[in-house]
Amino acid sequence: MKKTAYILVAAAALFGACREVPVVESEAPAADLTENLINANRYIAQSEEAQIEAYAQRRGWTMTTLPCGARIMVTDAGRGKAVEPDETLTIDYSVGAINGQTIYSHVTDTVVAGRLQPTRGLDAALLTMRHGGRARVILPSEQAYGVVGDGDRIGQRMVLVYDVRVSD
Repeated sequence: MKKTAYILVAAAALFGACREVPVVESEAPAADLTENLINANRYIAQSEEAQIEAYAQRRGWTMTTLPCGARIMVTDAGRGKAVEPDETLTIDYSVGAINGQTIYSHVTDTVVAGRLQPTRGLDAALLTMRHGGRARVILPSEQAYGVVGDGDRIGQRMVLVYDVRVSD
């Protein structure tokens, strides 16, 4: 008797699982999702801004905010000519996370100014500098490597702090 009951329950569950499940359409899921994503991004941006402000203040850094949101403090103006768009530059830099973790140190790289290399925010900062100049640059994650990071040492949504020098 028990065996028959188990077979009947299993058959009923099997047949019940095979029937079509109606699709319920929501009135405005896309609008709600979009609004939630906008609010989440706004919250992240505000949180990063607060972190950047506190970081610079603790160090006594007086920084200029560029239109893109990157911050720059020139520590040596340099004596060379101003960096021009489409100019090939050699830069020396170290980069760390805003939490103090060193990510890359003493890197020499060749970039073309105005081509968003290596990131949008650092490119914007370089375009405000002169050859031989040195600066501290803080990039919110959206001006650095964004949501995904660099696939190596820079993690997701990481606020970066550069010490960069443009070669003469």
